[in-house]
This record gives sequence, C-alpha cells and structure tokens, in this order.
Amino acid sequence: MMRVLFPLLILSILLISSSSTATRMAFLKVDVGARAAGMGGAFIAAGDDISSIWSNPAGLSMIKTEEIAFHHQDWLQDTNYECLAYAYPAKNLTFGISLNYLSLSQIPEVLSAANGDPLPTNRLFGVSDMSGMFVVSKQVSKNISIGSGFKYLQEQLDDNIANAGALDLGCLYTPNNSLCLALSIQNIGYRIQMDKDEFTLPLMYRTGAAWKNEVACFGIELNKARNRELRGCAGMELKISTPITVRCGYQFLTDSEHGSFKDMPEKVSLGFGVKIGRTAMDYAFAPYGVLEDTHRISVSTKFGQQRFTAKKHVSIEKEEVKNNKEAKIERNASGDMVIVTTDNVALRDGPGTNYPVIARVKTGTRLMVVDKQKKMFYKVVLPDGTCGWICSIFVE
Repeated sequence: MMRVLFPLLILSILLISSSSTATRMAFLKVDVGARAAGMGGAFIAAGDDISSIWSNPAGLSMIKTEEIAFHHQDWLQDTNYECLAYAYPAKNLTFGISLNYLSLSQIPEVLSAANGDPLPTNRLFGVSDMSGMFVVSKQVSKNISIGSGFKYLQEQLDDNIANAGALDLGCLYTPNNSLCLALSIQNIGYRIQMDKDEFTLPLMYRTGAAWKNEVACFGIELNKARNRELRGCAGMELKISTPITVRCGYQFLTDSEHGSFKDMPEKVSLGFGVKIGRTAMDYAFAPYGVLEDTHRISVSTKFGQQRFTAKKHVSIEKEEVKNNKEAKIERNASGDMVIVTTDNVALRDGPGTNYPVIARVKTGTRLMVVDKQKKMFYKVVLPDGTCGWICSIFVE
C-alpha cells in the first residue's frame, strides 16, 4: 500500500504545480488551530487530534472519542476567522465535519476617476469567505493512515459571489512509535468565476515529519502553494506539567526579502495549552510586522465513550482477549479507571523517571488506578494484571 499512496501523491504534486493562473480564496492557505499555529505551522505530521482536520485529514484517524472544537482568530487588519469542527470515530472509519468563516467588513469603496485619481464614494462594503468540509479517515494498516476531505467553498466580494468545490488528500506513515512521515495535497479543484474574471484555487502541497516521545513533539514541514515560493517551518511542543503544554515555532524560506535572521522576530510563533479534564484550551501568538500581530484561540473537548482501541500492533484475536480482560477488571475495580492518551507510554517500576521501564502501554488502553498519592505518577494495573507506575500527563 505504501508503494502506491506516496507515488500517487507525488505525481499529483508534479502535475498540478505547473499552473500559474491567478488564485482566489487565499484564506485556504491560513493555518487553522492554535496548536498548529503555536508550532509555526509544522503540524502535518504532528497532528493527532481534531485540529488535524484542517492540516491533514489522515491525522483524524488518531482520535479515539468524539471531539468538538471551536477556533477564533484575530487575523490581519481587523479580519476575523471563526471555525467549528466535530469528529466521530466509528469502528473502522473516522468522520469529521467543519465550518470555516472569514469576514472583513467596513471597507471604504474607492473608484478610479477618468484621470486615474482615486475617487472615494463614502460607501462601505464587505468581503467574506466560507468553507464547509466533510472528512473521512481510516487506519488501513498498523503503519499507514489515509484521509480525504470534500469542501464546498464560497467567496463574496460586495455583491459578487463565487462558489467552488475542492478535495483534500492526506497520508501518514509511522515506521515506529516515535517517527511519523506525512504528505498532503489541499484545495484540489476547478477554476472559479468571479464576475467576469476566472481564477483558480490556492492549491497547496505539504510534506513533513514529526518525532514524538512521552513529553515532547518536534515537527518540520515544507509546503508549496500555487503562485507562492517554497516555504518551510519547524516547531516544538513540550509538556511541562499535567495540565500545561508550551509551544514555539519558526518559519524559514519565507521569501527573498525576508530571508535573513535579522527578521527573526517576525518568523517566530509562541503558544501554550491548558487541559482540564477532557477539555483543552490552546493559544498562539504570531507577529506579522507592519501587518499587526495575530492571536489564535482554540477550545476543544472530548466526550462520549471510547469507540474502539487502536490496532497498530494488536491482532484481532489479541484485541478480543484484551477487551474481555479490561471488562473483567472494570467490573471488579474499586478505584478509578483512566485511559492512556499517548502511544508507547512507559510503565515503570516506581513513581519516577529514574525507575526501570517494565512495559510499554498503547493509546486507548484502560487502566485501573490503585494509588494516586504521588503528584506526577499513578500506580495502575494493566489488563493482564501487571502493576506499575505511569506518568499522569499521559492518561485521562
């Protein structure tokens, strides 16, 4: 499967990138989600929650429970960008929907006089962009996930309206529990008509990698949009305590006049996240020089029962045995039950990172808690009866 998916994506990139027609609906190139923005946009391979619906539809296959998210962005020059998303993990597929709306009102109308001078009319008008997307994602093997998103797009400039449809494609490849490689193509679609002019969508193709462990995530990405030079970004996410995560990012290869380190403050983004129970709030700040600073806020929450357990390294027979053991433990448990939220978490012989690792626990595993006396570690029992200590950051 891997031999087929990645060559197809690469071939599509080479074929479609040859067009140089003018583009519209530039809002499709804007990073959505405070978590992604805090990492400088290097999120195509790092995304494993509902916000991946906007960066790489294949990442949506990583979620284990229903999620809903709201994103607000104060963008350039009094532009507001609002997004709402919902994801539902079924037994074999993950579904997601999103609505995005960007608006800028109170724009003064200025016409051109016969001699070429500007001619104000004292009239105000507005501009808006809207997209609705339906996403389907699937983990096709223990190492590969794929996804596709179908978009309906609308742009309004005063009384002129243009409509279009577009397609997003994405693929994730995880050769091991720490490394993730990703490719995606966004905004594949036909030309659109606005009044008497014809435009194309801002086709974008992205590739990146991410490395994750229990407390940190590092991501790097290269992306190329139609009529824009190749760009790159890198970012880091670090969990510093049970509820708090900090992020930073840096953009490089931005353009010819901003290619030196003297402009570094305009390329750095910062962010943080706070998680309380099953609800997370993320914030990101990114300066844009004379175009003002941008602020992004995202709020997401998980709800409902876990629909399935990740099958990356578990056969069907083993999965059934595991589920039976989990059910038996839960019936006999007198303590709390928690769910592991990160893959390959270490189960240690004692409450600290200096103790030896006795097992590795996969995402979605349900554990019975027998001791919460330690601040950062819980003593838990695995479905097979193994007892050990796990860092509380990685369970909920």
